[in-house]
Amino acid sequence: MTRIRVVGEDLLCCALGERLVAAGLPRWDLAGESINTHGVTKLVTALPRYMQLAANVQAVLCIADSDHACVKTLREQWLPSAPPRRFLLRIAVSEAESWVLADREATAAFFGVAAKHVPDRPEEVPDAKRTVLQLARLSKHRQLREEMVSALDIHKAGSGYNLHLCRLVSTVWQPQRAAGRSDSLRRALTRVADLGA
Repeated sequence: MTRIRVVGEDLLCCALGERLVAAGLPRWDLAGESINTHGVTKLVTALPRYMQLAANVQAVLCIADSDHACVKTLREQWLPSAPPRRFLLRIAVSEAESWVLADREATAAFFGVAAKHVPDRPEEVPDAKRTVLQLARLSKHRQLREEMVSALDIHKAGSGYNLHLCRLVSTVWQPQRAAGRSDSLRRALTRVADLGA
């Protein structure tokens, strides 16, 4: 069985990476628990180590947010001109929440809201995280309202934000369906599947 290590700049990126592997490489195994680098700065610093791992041991998939920067520029800054073939760095435009929102059906069902409240073009949303928080506030599920949104500031995430969003991704989110509304996700899914070719 071929194995792949998933690395993300946060827990949500790790969860999304795992789902991309499950969808694009169904016969592959995850090489242990995904690595949460707790921030893009630490992820970028560790990229040479992960490229070496991909060159010598096993495939590696890294997921990060673009944070409204140009993806091409970020890749040029972060990677050598020819990274190892089994190393993938995929960057969500403009943040991982955009990929989540791209599956409108799953997102609406999870929060118990009408699909019209979920943006049709999530990569164009100015602040996808704020959109997710708005959906949590609208949710018919009290637990999501109370745990995903800060009681002190409705524009900030509560203590259960990542837990519930990762649960959404691992249980109902479908990357193939979401890829129809997110170009960066569609490219990521294609590149992951190419590893198995």
